[in-house]
Amino acid sequence: MSEQQIKIDPEKFAYHFMDSIEKPDVSTKEMEVAAKESLAAYLTAYYLAQRFNTLENSFFTEDKHHKVSTYQKILSELNQY
Repeated sequence: MSEQQIKIDPEKFAYHFMDSIEKPDVSTKEMEVAAKESLAAYLTAYYLAQRFNTLENSFFTEDKHHKVSTYQKILSELNQY
């Protein structure tokens, strides 16, 4: 297992995520709904990246003997969302 820590820039991740999803073709009436959905998608991606960074950081501060179980915990926690 590599000892190099991965750090995701939450803002860049969220922007790239937004670029990857289909943009709705909305009328003026639907604009607020579309904006709310886009904001929810952006914030979800942003906070997912932040949680990953926090969990990844804790992985690298753990004792070497506990790294495998900590890594499995990280994956388990991310899969809950």
